[in-house]
Amino acid sequence: MTTTVIDWQKIDTLLLDIDGTLLDRNFDNVVWEQLLPSRYGEAKGLEPDRAKDKLLKHMRQVAHTLDYYRIDYWAKYTGVDLIELHHEVAHLLEFRPGTRAFLDWIRGSGIHSILVTNADRRCFAVKDSYCHLSEEVSNIVSCQDYGYPKENKGFWVRLNEEHPFDNDRTLFIDDDESVLEAARSYGIEHLLTIRQPDSKRTARQGLRFSSINNLMEIVPAELIAQ
Repeated sequence: MTTTVIDWQKIDTLLLDIDGTLLDRNFDNVVWEQLLPSRYGEAKGLEPDRAKDKLLKHMRQVAHTLDYYRIDYWAKYTGVDLIELHHEVAHLLEFRPGTRAFLDWIRGSGIHSILVTNADRRCFAVKDSYCHLSEEVSNIVSCQDYGYPKENKGFWVRLNEEHPFDNDRTLFIDDDESVLEAARSYGIEHLLTIRQPDSKRTARQGLRFSSINNLMEIVPAELIAQ
């Protein structure tokens, strides 16, 4: 789909995903799809391919549930310290194209900005210690806070109760289209996704939502100059 032109005069609230939207998803993909399966195999005495197949199969089984995003759940299942893994490859943490400039612009725009993430609070704390995202926005909300992942309507109900927003005047950007579907079902009007969440992988095709790659694409030049 083509990029949506955002009329910022009609936006009061900006909801932003973190991984794959603000930060390069390469970091998470390395942690969860490469490093964790390897360490899981070592911890359980499994051959590398067997360990990876077993772990990824279980991940698919619990995808889009709260457990899928819980560090305690995976630490118990794998016997691996996930926080230690995050620190181990922290050098891979990078902002996606345009993120820093976009956050700078949003901070001065008067638009209320909220990070809404499925990441475990402790995972976010690691990333925040290196990237200082909490300094860039008004609020941060994790699915842990509400007991529902973003794919569940319950998350959006709770979010609007705690941080009231007008669906018609809210923009939400996320790289996960299942999450965007849930937000659309809840009634959020303005939705965008990311074409290339992981810089090491090919840009996605056939997306169901309007897409961008550099976040500054949706900021008109005349607004940047103000």
